[in-house]
Amino acid sequence: MERLFERAARELGLDPVEIRRRNVITDFPYTGVNNITYDPGSYLESLNLCELLVREEGWYERQAAAAAEGRHLGIGYSCFSERTGYGSAAFAQRKMQVVPGFDISEVRMDTSGAVTFTTGTMNHGQSHETTMAQIVADELGLDIGKVRLHQGDTDRITYGFGTFASRSITIGGSAVRLAAAKLGDKLRAIAASRWGVAPDEVELAAGAARRRDSQGVLGYEEIADIAYLQAHLLPKDIEPGLSATATFDVFNDGTFSNATHACVIELHAGTGQVEILRYVCVEDCGVAINPQVVEGQCRGGIAQGIAGALFEQVTYDAQGEPSATGFMDYKVPTAHEIPDVLIHHLETPCTFTETGAKGAGEGGTIGAPAAVLNAVNDALRPTGVELDHTPITPETVHRALNGAPSLELSS
Repeated sequence: MERLFERAARELGLDPVEIRRRNVITDFPYTGVNNITYDPGSYLESLNLCELLVREEGWYERQAAAAAEGRHLGIGYSCFSERTGYGSAAFAQRKMQVVPGFDISEVRMDTSGAVTFTTGTMNHGQSHETTMAQIVADELGLDIGKVRLHQGDTDRITYGFGTFASRSITIGGSAVRLAAAKLGDKLRAIAASRWGVAPDEVELAAGAARRRDSQGVLGYEEIADIAYLQAHLLPKDIEPGLSATATFDVFNDGTFSNATHACVIELHAGTGQVEILRYVCVEDCGVAINPQVVEGQCRGGIAQGIAGALFEQVTYDAQGEPSATGFMDYKVPTAHEIPDVLIHHLETPCTFTETGAKGAGEGGTIGAPAAVLNAVNDALRPTGVELDHTPITPETVHRALNGAPSLELSS
């Protein structure tokens, strides 16, 4: 899709950013020809800001100066949307025998006032222990150090549907927040009954239930003592114990994250090497519950995308045996090859997830390959050569810059 935009820009004599600017979605909700409805995002805003950041750093001037010196600098962009937060309705359309989509969470407070909660998703590097604990802590007005996640145990959560399709925070996190909110309602109700006031006159903050008129404070340990050890003090409509369970599902087309990536590269004629000079990402995953976690996922994804664009390739010999048998002969980039990445967050909250969050998991990897390839082609513009395949090998670049024919090149 991104290569199509680049080709169209050349044929129409348009700037590559301008042709994207004319075609991104700006009116929401938007239903495409695929009959999928896109919820509000910052497609135009992310594109404009990404270009502005590149211009403010002077990369267009540096590109012109490099061209005057016979060097080859290129600037490439890619825009994308990432469909996330699929619910049962979306998976049901696939006619699956087992239809995933919803998620479930249980939140339980013990007599010390500490909270353990469960989720049907499973962390494999996304810091669920931090992000989901923040959701619980914020909802209950509790120090995050007193919140612990229990995950990956089918004895506790039999029908959780796991982590995929950027559903952990959108679906799993929403279930966690709903369960925490139910527990919060019970904490308020118990405290309100002790004071003879309505529950809405009680707020939760700093590990305690507090009267809004500042006339009373009950620590969570005190409330838990009543709930577990002095049940005779509870109103008849409140059961002993402090736990709550909730589920969450999405019954529309899901939510869409969006981003614009920009890459600045230099091609070295003598070796065919592609050196990445700068990488900029302007992303919008709705409410970023923990921006540092989101940035970590962006950087890791971008590193993977750069690897796919420039290094990683599975090849086979004539007998069908893999040519690469280990990391000694399969190119995996190191910190030396991956540049510093500038990440800027925009925030268009999702209106139907409980946290306002959209998915962020695959975003870095989606944008990087096209941004790198478009940058390489921009640097190759004087040669009349365009590349349409990844990985972009040094041999391919060397041939393009030195006028040698190659099966990988097209003009």
